[in-house]
Amino acid sequence: MNTDTSTVVSRHTTSEGVVVWSRCACGRLQMALVPYGTDGRALVAGRHDIRCPRCGR
Repeated sequence: MNTDTSTVVSRHTTSEGVVVWSRCACGRLQMALVPYGTDGRALVAGRHDIRCPRCGR
């Protein structure tokens, strides 16, 4: 999936929820875990580049 801010690199299910790896347009990699039963609220890990206006979103 491509959006104006990121590209989904990988998406897979785990025993805890769905893990999504995406890459920002500036090249930064980010991982999000959407646990089952949380109404879509994700736990996110990854670096944000202060120079990129899209990374902080």
